[in-house]
Amino acid sequence: MRRGTRGAVAAAALAAAAGACAGGARAPARHQVEIRAFVFSPAAQAARPGDTLVFVNHDAVPHTATAADGSWDTGAIPANGTKAVAVPAAGGG
Repeated sequence: MRRGTRGAVAAAALAAAAGACAGGARAPARHQVEIRAFVFSPAAQAARPGDTLVFVNHDAVPHTATAADGSWDTGAIPANGTKAVAVPAAGGG
């Protein structure tokens, strides 16, 4: 596992595009992803447009998380910090 000031999170990048295929109205959901010892849990999280993803970094170094389709990025999640990101509507960037 690579150590550094930023953790690549391709495996934990959530597929916001998958949510675009889901039909029906529903209230946005809030999903939490924990980062401990350079491991994201869950490693992947399905999310739909309008959902909020909350990343909780328990490590002593910053990490980042990016959607597989590039539609969102957390920027640096500080050591022992939290970052929230809203999943944009499909094509909404």
